[in-house]
Parts: sequence; C-alpha cells; structure tokens
Amino acid sequence: MERDYYAGLADDQLFEAMFTAEDRLPRDAAEELAFRDGLAPYLSQMVMDKQSWLADLPDWWAVVHATYALGLRGGDEAVLPLVAALRWADAFDCDWVTELLPSIFGSVGPSAIPWLTAVARDQAAGWSARDLALRSLASIGLKHPDSYEHVFKVIGERFMDEGEDRLVRQVAGQVLLDFRHPGYRMALIKFAREDWAFKDMDYLYPACLDPEEVEIAFKLGEPELWHYQEDWMHFYDPGEIQRRLKRWTRERLSGAGQPRQVKPPTGGGRVLPLWRTDKGPVEPVDGGSGEGEE
Repeated sequence: MERDYYAGLADDQLFEAMFTAEDRLPRDAAEELAFRDGLAPYLSQMVMDKQSWLADLPDWWAVVHATYALGLRGGDEAVLPLVAALRWADAFDCDWVTELLPSIFGSVGPSAIPWLTAVARDQAAGWSARDLALRSLASIGLKHPDSYEHVFKVIGERFMDEGEDRLVRQVAGQVLLDFRHPGYRMALIKFAREDWAFKDMDYLYPACLDPEEVEIAFKLGEPELWHYQEDWMHFYDPGEIQRRLKRWTRERLSGAGQPRQVKPPTGGGRVLPLWRTDKGPVEPVDGGSGEGEE
C-alpha cells in the first residue's frame, strides 16, 4: 500500500522526500527513488556535487539516500556517480556511505572495475580512498566470479609492490587475508613479520597484520567476507530507523552528541537541486530528527 503511495507521487514530490525525511525515509520511498527513470540524472548530479556532501541538516541526508538509490538501481550509468561518491564520502568522512560502498560496487558489477582500478593505483589519492577502491574490487570479484581472477591480480599488484605506500600495502594485504587467498599466504606472513619488526623499532608504527593471526587464519581457512556483501538497504528497515532515533535522543539528552558532528563544517550554502520548494514533508514521518554520523 505504501509503495503505491510513493509510486503515485510526481517526480518533484518524491525527490523532495529525500530532503525532508532525514534518516527516516521509508524503504518503499527509497526503492521508488531508485527505479524512477526520470530521477536518475538528478540522483547522479547530487552525489557528484561536492556541496551535497557539505549541506546542513536536514538536506545532508539526501546525498546518502541518493548514493543508496544509485547502488540499488545499478547499471553502467551509476558507475561514474558512485566513483565520485567514493571520493567525496572519503574526503568528508561520511561513514554512512564509505562503510557500504564495497557492497554497493559489488552489486553494480564489473563495469566499475576500470574506474576502481584507476583509484586503487592513483598514488595522489589518499590511502583510505584507495582502500575503498580495493575493497570494492574484491566485492565485485566475490559477487561476479568471472571477474575474481582479474580483480585479485589488481589487489595483489598493490600488495606486492615494494615501492607502494606501506599503508596501501597493508590494506591490500588485509583484503587478501579476508579472502584467505592461497596465492599470497607466504607473502602475507612475510609482510606481517616485517610489520612487527618495524613496530619493535618504532612503537608508533601502525602494524596492521599479526604474523601469528595470519597463520591461524589460513589454517582455519574460513574467509571473513561479511564486509563485502552487506545489504545497504537495511538502513531503511523500521527497526534500524528506531535504533537511530533512540541513539539521537540519548545523545541529545546526555549532551554528549553534537548535531551530526563528524561532518566537517558546511561549505557555505544549502544544496539547491532542480526541485526545491518550501513545501513541508510529503508525508508525516514519526519520530524525532536524525542527527549524527556513525
């Protein structure tokens, strides 16, 4: 019934719901957004625009919804906007997006491989953006077995390159370890031993892989793949919406939380998409205001 309600909304009304519902947008609305052909260009424009990631509440949640909707929609047209989302979400520490992007790209599939490979190899990019690209490639390999060999060649290339940034080698190694990739077992153990030797010389050195844990992981043989196959649409489950509402309420009552702080200061000005009116919410939404990034 609710899906029928959102299907009956005009494009501008449905688009407006992203800005007014905050983190309480119903799943039916999110799915309708994803598959409404007329809105696809505007979702893409939103995630590619830097100012969308710097907007104030409640507008800020719209870019999260747009990213999730593009991931659900999929297709080649979603690849470039999602690569832009990777860059912006990483730059502005948007955990609501970065934590789920590997799974989103896994769903989008092999058409994203060339773009993600370029990010993974881009030494001018930050290590965390490259980490996201590597994990996204791994998710594609997991969900699209025909691409598995190719994407792990790219990941292994970053790990084995001794001229590569050590942090990038660490995150590439972690991906290989998560998948228990047999071709890199000995290289991972050797790398982990080097890491701990560096830590012995400098206690501030950020060692990532423990040689004993690497050996145990391969002996047990069970991959740890949950992070590569998460359901980002779980965000819209009623139970998740209530959980967030309780969290924001606790933070306000305790005084511990600031309004969605973990987001950098706004870049000056609201996001003004094609359709913005001064209308209220499309449909009354129960609960309080959503604040905060995880």
